Amino acid sequence: MKATARRTAVLAGLTATLLAGPLAVAAAAAATATITLNGSSASVTGSNVTVAGSAVTITAPGSYEIRGTLNNGSVKVDTAVTGTVELILAGASITNSTSSPLYVTNASAVTVTLAAGTSNNLTDAATYTNTGEPDSALFSAADLTIGGTGSLTVRANYADGIVSKDDLVIQSGTITVNAVDDAIRGKDSLTVNGGKITVTSSGGDGLKSNDTEAGKGVLTITNGTITASVADDAIKGENVLNISGGTINVTRSYEALEGLRTTISGGNITVVASDDAVNAAEEGLGHMEPSAIAFIKVTGGTVVATGGTDGFDSNGSLTFAGGTVVARGSSTRGGGEGAIDADGTIAFTGGTVVGAALTSLAVFQAVPNTGQGWVAPRFNANLATNTIVHVVSGSTVLGSYRTSATVREVVFSSQRITNGQRYDIYTGGSVTGTNVGGLYTGGSITGATRVLTGVTAGKYGRF
Repeated sequence: MKATARRTAVLAGLTATLLAGPLAVAAAAAATATITLNGSSASVTGSNVTVAGSAVTITAPGSYEIRGTLNNGSVKVDTAVTGTVELILAGASITNSTSSPLYVTNASAVTVTLAAGTSNNLTDAATYTNTGEPDSALFSAADLTIGGTGSLTVRANYADGIVSKDDLVIQSGTITVNAVDDAIRGKDSLTVNGGKITVTSSGGDGLKSNDTEAGKGVLTITNGTITASVADDAIKGENVLNISGGTINVTRSYEALEGLRTTISGGNITVVASDDAVNAAEEGLGHMEPSAIAFIKVTGGTVVATGGTDGFDSNGSLTFAGGTVVARGSSTRGGGEGAIDADGTIAFTGGTVVGAALTSLAVFQAVPNTGQGWVAPRFNANLATNTIVHVVSGSTVLGSYRTSATVREVVFSSQRITNGQRYDIYTGGSVTGTNVGGLYTGGSITGATRVLTGVTAGKYGRF
């Protein structure tokens, strides 16, 4: 083509574009197919879907809208073609009496979108007739992402509720899972970036990433609201647990937050456990045997941790570097158990920390008297529930805490405490202001009793 002809063609194309207006955003692609469930079977508008009785199979990447009710059947994704399969649940209810109602056996990646304004339900069998996979109510052998603004309710009668063998990401949506074993599990990793998640387990964990390989077994929470009531661990990253935001409320668990390496840098967290509320443990080590790689580090956020044994328990190091932490340990067991328990090094370098139990600091290594100040008085007798404790310098109240159970010791650390200085401890009086797990922003010693005099900050014990 001559240059003049090329210029003419380009100008013609440009003129057509300008007449059409500004460059347009590509229109959202229509669903590859719409799958309408009708009780015992399904009808399909579109391509790449097969139906055999009550078994629906999606065979290629694309976007598939699923609506209606399937009383005893399944929707399966099985494609070797590269590309993402999007399942739009738009008022879908699927029950299976012999296996999993919704599962992925083969795909590059799968996205489940909960359509706005819709409620969706998945219920699996109490006993599966198949062996191996699938083995959960919503199962994926590929990376799985869940989003949208609708809701999903999963009833897992066999074992787990939602499982990805690879990476599982929850972006949004209202998700409720009631499982006999683990509620939500991403084997390689589980990431929660939003949504409202409620999990219940009668025999297993809540949210979990359980791969033991290096670089995997990572559970990350950046946002969202999570409520958990489980028999075992509520939120567990086998190798790593990172929480940087969101709201977490664990009302029942054996251990609430657990990870070999646990970092809390944000969020609003309230957890209750029958054993340790926040735990870092290395598999294979004996009880109270220090770990060189396990740690818990708090750099921000608010954590209220109530443990039947320990509030915080690290087989390795334990660092408080920011945020607000209120930890309560056992009211009946002292000695090696406590509000704050570390087999390795422990440090206060920032934030505000209160720990209360029969033993406040159950530590093997000395707590350094450098860094942020801390004081840990031991009382002459147990303090009853609802006793107010003040740390006082002269007539200035530096910290006020109301006990939520019987305690004998309290540890308090904040920027207002200076190591090497001496403080008085009062009980009684009153508290005011914001309450975080019994720690109040204001307190008065009017009517209180000075019970310990000259408690030296940076030392542990009764003075």
